[in-house]
Amino acid sequence: MFREFPELKPPKGKFRIIGIEKFEIPGEAHWIVEDLDNREEAVKKAREMTKNASKDAAHPSVATVFYVYDENGEYLGGDIHSK
Repeated sequence: MFREFPELKPPKGKFRIIGIEKFEIPGEAHWIVEDLDNREEAVKKAREMTKNASKDAAHPSVATVFYVYDENGEYLGGDIHSK
C-alpha cells in the first residue's frame, strides 16, 4: 500500500488506522484516522470502527472499512470477517 500511497506510512513504532471508502474509485477514498502506540489497541479499534460502519452500509461490498498498518506496510487487521 505504501508504494502506491507513501503518505499513508505511519511514523516509526506507530500503528496507523486508515479508513477506506470501498464505494468510491480505488485510490481516491482513503484517509488517515489515527496513529497509535499499541498494535492490539489499534486493531481492536479498527475492527470496532469497521463493524459500526458496516451497520449503515447497503451491502458489505460497499461498506467503509478501517485497516491497521505498521511502519513496514504490513496489514495487521481491521477486517471483521477474519479471525
